[in-house]
Amino acid sequence: MIFLLLVPHLILLSGPDLISAAAAVLIYLAGGLFVSHYEKTHSPKAVFQFHYPVITTSITLGLGALFYLRWQHFAFFSSWESLPQMPAKRICGIFCAGLVILALFGSDRLVSIIASMINGDEDGSDSKHETVFIGICSAVMMTLASKCSPFYAFNDWVDPHTMFTVGKSILHGMLPYRDVYEQKGPLLLLWHSLGALISFDTLHGMWVLEIVSCFFFLLFAYKIMRMRLGTGALPLVPVLALIVYTAVSFDQGDSAEEYCLPLLTYALWIGYHRIKKGFLPKPKEWILIGVTSGCVLWMKYSMLGFYLGWTIAMYLFARVKKQRIELFKGIGLVAAGAAITTLPVLLWFAFAGGLKDLFEVYFYQNIFMYPKTADIYGRFAIFSNLFSGFLNMLVFSTLISITSIIGIFWCKGNENKNIFRLVHWSFVVMYLIIYFSGRFYSYYPLIFGVFALFGLMAVVDIIERRLRSGLLQYFESNMMTAVSLCACVFGIFFFAGNMRSLAFEKEDYPQYQAKALIEASSIENPTLLNYNFLDMGVNTVAGLLPNQRFFCGFNLPLKDIDIEQNACIQNGCTDYVLTFMRTIESPHYELVGKFPATYNLAGIRPTYNLYIRR
Repeated sequence: MIFLLLVPHLILLSGPDLISAAAAVLIYLAGGLFVSHYEKTHSPKAVFQFHYPVITTSITLGLGALFYLRWQHFAFFSSWESLPQMPAKRICGIFCAGLVILALFGSDRLVSIIASMINGDEDGSDSKHETVFIGICSAVMMTLASKCSPFYAFNDWVDPHTMFTVGKSILHGMLPYRDVYEQKGPLLLLWHSLGALISFDTLHGMWVLEIVSCFFFLLFAYKIMRMRLGTGALPLVPVLALIVYTAVSFDQGDSAEEYCLPLLTYALWIGYHRIKKGFLPKPKEWILIGVTSGCVLWMKYSMLGFYLGWTIAMYLFARVKKQRIELFKGIGLVAAGAAITTLPVLLWFAFAGGLKDLFEVYFYQNIFMYPKTADIYGRFAIFSNLFSGFLNMLVFSTLISITSIIGIFWCKGNENKNIFRLVHWSFVVMYLIIYFSGRFYSYYPLIFGVFALFGLMAVVDIIERRLRSGLLQYFESNMMTAVSLCACVFGIFFFAGNMRSLAFEKEDYPQYQAKALIEASSIENPTLLNYNFLDMGVNTVAGLLPNQRFFCGFNLPLKDIDIEQNACIQNGCTDYVLTFMRTIESPHYELVGKFPATYNLAGIRPTYNLYIRR
C-alpha cells in the first residue's frame, strides 16, 4: 500500500513543474482515499504499524508543496536568512527515500524475525510497533545527522571518500593494500563496496548502510534498557540516538567506530541478558559473539579491547557460578565464530596473492608506524597518553562521556556485581587499548556511545526512586514516544555541528567544480592523483577509479608514498592532479582550475588547484 505513495515523489524528482505538481496531488488524494478505505474494512492496528502512512502522506504533501513554492519563488525565500537554500529536488528525494525505508519496516516482520533469531527466545524480544519505531528513529537520525544523506549536498570529510574509492576499486578487480593503498580493515572497505553498488558517485549508499547500522545499535540498546525499565524505555531510544549521533566524534558520518557500535552493543546485550538470568550465553550466542568480534578485527582491531574486557567479566561470573568448563567451551565457540569471519578474508587475499600486503599494511604498519608521532616509550608516557585520551573523550564526546561515567557508577550501586563487572571491564580495557599509543583523533571516542545507555537508565531510575514521579507510566503511551522523537529531531538542529552545512549546495564545493571541468574534457575514463593529501572526494563525485597504488596521501611516515607520488608527477602518469594549498612544477601538467574552499583555515581560505596533463 505504502509504495503507491512513492509515485508522486518520482514525478517531483523528474520535474518539478505545475503539471507534475497537479499529478502528484491527484495521486496523493487517491492514495489517501485508498488508505481510508483500507482502514475502514480492516481491524484497527497499532499506531506505528498502519496509521503512519496517513501521517507521512500529510506531512510529505505539505512539505513538498512548501519546497515546490520555494523552488518557483527562489528570490522571495532567499531573503529568509534563517532558511538554508535547499532545492526541491533534494527535499523530495529525501522523503522518497524515507518512504521506502518506512515501507521496509512496516510491510513485514523481517527485522523482528531477525531479532528473535538472535535472541534465541522470547524474553527481551520486541513487538512489531517497537521495532518499527526504532527503524523510523534510525532513518530520521541518520538523514539529519549524517552528511552522507541526501539532506546534505556533500560530505567533505576525507576518510569516507578514501575508503569509498578503494571500495569502488574492489568492484573493478583491484586488491586493497597491494593495488590500492588504505590503512583501514578489509571488511570496512568491502562495506564501502556495498555502498558503491547502491550509488557509485555519491555517498548515499553509505547513508543507507548507516541507517542499518544505527537500527541494530538502537535495537540492542533498547533490549538492555527494556530489561531494566520495561517497555517505558522506548522513548529513551531517540534520546540515546541524539547523544551519540550529535557528538563531535560522530563528525560527518561514515566512520569505522559508527559501524562497530551495533557489534559491540550486541555483545553487551548478550552479556547483560544472560548475567541477569544467571546463566552463561547459549552456544549459538557464543558463536555470534565470535562472528561479530571477527568483524571488528577486520574493520578496526583497536576496539577489540571491549571483547577482552567482556571475556574477563564472563570469567569472573563463571567462577562464581562454578561454570569454568562451560566458559572455556564458550570461548572455543567464540574462536569458531571468529574463524567464520576470518577465513573468507584470508582466502580472498591468499588466492589473489596479496596476503603479505594485508598483514604488512593492516597490522605491521598500523601498529609500528602509525603511532610514531606519539611517544609511547618515554617515562610516564603511557600515563600521559591515557590522561590525554580522557580529555579527548570529554572534548569530542562530552555527553557520551558524562552519561557513560554516570552509568558505570550507577551500575555499581544499582545492578548486581557481575553486571557492574561486565560494564566496567569492557569500558576500561577498550579505553586502555585505544588510547595507550597516544593518538587522539576526534572520532575515536564515538565507540564509547555503547555505554551511554546506562547513563540514561540511571537518570530514569533516579527520577523514579527519588522523586517518585511515576514517570514510566507516561512513557508507555505512543504519544510520549512520538514527543520524544520530535524533541530529539529538534535537538539535532540545535546540537549537531553538521547543520551549518545545510547552507551549501553542490556548486559551492570545489569537488563539484573540479568535476565540471573533468567532465567537460574529452578524456575517456580519466584518472586523478590527489597529491600529498587525502582523497577530498573528487574521485567520488566524478566517478573516477585510481590507476596508482598511492592515489592520495596518508597519515603515515611512509617514504614510498612521497617517492611514488613524486615519480607520478614527473612522468605524467595520471590525466589530472589535484593539490591542496600548494603548486607543482612539472613539464607534463598545466593548471586548469583554482577552487577556493568553502571554509577558513587559520584565518585564510585554502585553495584547490587542478592540473591537466599536457
